[in-house]
This record gives sequence, C-alpha cells and structure tokens, in this order.
Amino acid sequence: MGKEKEWQDQLAAIDMAPAEALKELKRERDVLDERLRQMEALKAEVADAVYLRVRADYEARVAQLEEQSVPLRARAREQYAALGRLLERFTADHEAVTLDRQEIELRHKLGEFDTKEYQRRLKELEGVIAQRSEARSRAQELRQRFLEAVREEGELLAAAAPPPYATQEQPAAAPVPPPPPAAAAAPARAPSETQVLPALDIASLPRTVSGAAPGAGATVVMRAARLVPQTPEAGKNAIVLGMKPLSFGADGANDVRIGGAAVDPRHAQITVSMAGYTVVDMSSSHGTRVNAEKVRERLLRDQDVIQIGAARWVFREG
Repeated sequence: MGKEKEWQDQLAAIDMAPAEALKELKRERDVLDERLRQMEALKAEVADAVYLRVRADYEARVAQLEEQSVPLRARAREQYAALGRLLERFTADHEAVTLDRQEIELRHKLGEFDTKEYQRRLKELEGVIAQRSEARSRAQELRQRFLEAVREEGELLAAAAPPPYATQEQPAAAPVPPPPPAAAAAPARAPSETQVLPALDIASLPRTVSGAAPGAGATVVMRAARLVPQTPEAGKNAIVLGMKPLSFGADGANDVRIGGAAVDPRHAQITVSMAGYTVVDMSSSHGTRVNAEKVRERLLRDQDVIQIGAARWVFREG
C-alpha cells in the first residue's frame, strides 16, 4: 500500500494547470486560424480596407494569444519533463516485474519448486504487476493531456542550447568579390503580399566578420544562417543571411517587403556583428517579436521565432 501511495503522490505533484490553460488558448487559436483561412475565400466580396482591417484584428489577437502562451509553455515544459522522468521509471519498473514473472514460470517448469510454491510466488507478484501497470497507465494518461494542449510535442521539449561560435586566427580576410549586376526592378505587389527583393549572391561572400580591435588579429567565423518561413506572409523560400544588414518593412525599398496593416514602411532589420545576428526593431508602431516577446533588439539564437506583422520565420543556424 505504501508503494501505491508513493506513485500516486508523485503523479499528483505534476501541475496540470499550465497544460489546461494552453489547451484553452489552443482552442481559441484554432478558431482564429480557421477564420483567417475562410477570409481568403471571401476577400473578393469586400473592399480591401475592410479585408485588411479585419485581418489585422485577427492577426493581432493571434499574436496576443501567442504572447500569453509563452510563460505557460515554459511552465508546462518543466512539468512535462518531470512527468517524462516518472513515466520512464514506471515503465522500467513494470518491465522488471514482468521479467520476474517469466523467471518464476521458467523455474517452475524446470522443477525447481512445486505447483503450490509456484502459485504462492505468482500471487505475490501479481499484486506488484497490477500496481506498476496502473502507475504507468496513469502517467501515460497525463502525458496525453499535455499533448492535447499543443500542436506538436516539440513545444513541450526544452530546446538544446546552440553551440558557441567558433573562433580562429587568420592572417587576413579574403577579398570580397564584386557584386553581380543589379537585377531589374521587381513589379509592384499588392499590400497583402510579401516580397523578397533580389540580393547579393550570399554563397560567394566570406563567412567571416572582422571585429577585432586595431592591431589584433582575431577574426570571428560566423555560422551559416537563414530564416525559414512559417506563415504565407513570410513568403515561400528561406532567406539566407549574409554579411550585410537585412531590412524588413512595407516599403518596396526594403530587402524583405511585407504586406499587412501591422507592418511599418521601415519596420525592422537584422544586423551582423562579432556576437552573431541581431534583430533590431526600428521604432515600429506594432513592434517586432522574438518567441512572441516584443523586443527592441535581440541577439538571435538557433530556433528563435521572429514575427513582424503576420509574417513569421524561424532563425536557423548551421
């Protein structure tokens, strides 16, 4: 009875409140996502101003839900990790006692003890098997409740810390090749579209940034990085980050042109330094978000999610 109370107390200590709150936010998010999807079919039936106003409202509400989700996910990750450790132990205990039963059956068949002794030992073991089976089942039920609160299990798994940037001594930086001929001007786009303007051949540029003080020979070697689109507003293709700042905004002069009412003409930019890539908000009206948190400036790490208006990208290194 003591062992049974022990595993019951351990499972009772798992705080399910973050998962339940996330589940409710997920339900609201699903409703908004479906409305945004339906809007595309109804776009031709209303004026552009009405379409953009309603879309901006829904997108702002989605961003608000995401902002509310961030601290809840952090708490849920802690509890999910604790539950995972319990489930792993309960599963190992159940497998161990199952092997004990097989051993008793084998020894009985080999004649090591008679049927009476076999039944006595089996009866003692059956109670332990039932108890450990129930503990494992209860833990699996809690795990399923966590999974129902998110879109994918990855949201509940703690991200591994990115490896540090490599540094090395180099005598001199390689010369930068001249840029290719300027591309023809891109055609005008509708306000709701995202346009990535032609850029330099980033693959041909050196992957180093000379950031040492005068007289020093240190050179920081940058890891290759890119922005992977997560929403239609972010475009279809990944954006490779190079050695020059990358600008974002509604104005066509930006490197990345983003449509939508929540995007300023000159909204944000990504710069490069010895430390790595940094996203900088250009005092925009609606803000720039990293992992749903509104930021003025943030050094990017692998798997960070950048959001400008309704456009979202995942920052990937390597």
